[in-house]
Amino acid sequence: MKNHLSRICWRSGLLAGMILTFTCFGPSPAAEYPTKPIELICPFGAGGPVSLADRILADKLTEILKQPVVTVHKAGASGAIAAAYVAKAKPDGYTLFDFTSASNGTVLALRPDVSYTNSDFDLLGQYGTHFLAMVINADAPWKNVKDVVEYAKKNPGVLKFGSSGVGTTLQFGMELFKIAAGGLKIDHIPFKSAPEINAALLGGHIQLGTFTWGTSKALYDAKKVRVLAVTIPVEELPGVPTFAQEGYPEINLTAFYGFAAPKGLPRDISKKLQEACATAFQDAKTREMLRNIGLTPDYKNAKEFALFAEDRLQLFKRIAKEANIKLD
Repeated sequence: MKNHLSRICWRSGLLAGMILTFTCFGPSPAAEYPTKPIELICPFGAGGPVSLADRILADKLTEILKQPVVTVHKAGASGAIAAAYVAKAKPDGYTLFDFTSASNGTVLALRPDVSYTNSDFDLLGQYGTHFLAMVINADAPWKNVKDVVEYAKKNPGVLKFGSSGVGTTLQFGMELFKIAAGGLKIDHIPFKSAPEINAALLGGHIQLGTFTWGTSKALYDAKKVRVLAVTIPVEELPGVPTFAQEGYPEINLTAFYGFAAPKGLPRDISKKLQEACATAFQDAKTREMLRNIGLTPDYKNAKEFALFAEDRLQLFKRIAKEANIKLD
């Protein structure tokens, strides 16, 4: 009886050891990942520059990861709807997110009551930016930023600027300019879309527009508008000064875009996704395709992107407070 019990215990111990060995040394999640399609959640509607960028990058990631990466649109609330959805998703590598300066910057600066924070995401890397441009009607009398500042100081409240909505990166850029120039009194007129701002600018209903290059390029090429300054150096506009060159180095805002996943990714899956994103974001053909839709390719790795996003969030919070920007 004693020997029988000993044999049972020995066999049980052997089985337990085999299970432990398989658990500890068996295939890791990343060894097989991915085994099914991956969803890339786009926080804006189909057809816009972010949607187009996501499709370009999804195609490249599909090639790298050997599984379909499918763009899914969850638009609304400046990207907050998509961000909230992803923050609650399972952190298994099958839900990715286009992490932007809107959903994860200006919204958080203005809406501390939203259901997510940036700590709810594992950042994978930044792929690009939109520089901001101060645009005026081609017939306007001002030749440079200094002229605008002087006019605004002599005529407080007369000038109006348009952006694509309250709380957008475009509004924050102009509000930062107003603060940096000594508290200029220039009224903000929010619009729903870039075409509406274009029409108002050309019709004289507003005097200044804050644009990304993709939404102002056609008018610029047609010589219907002039660009007085941009937030960062731009290859396509070699003769246009930056705000820093005009005496305002703090005005360097951009709209930024990168990829993230729900917080808690397994380390090996996170590493695999970071490496895939680095390859996709730095691919020469992919970068050229991003330029063709008006984006500036600007790669940052996961750590760099996390530090940059936190720095921008603190800046957005400061601008919101000083400019008294509020959402209805």
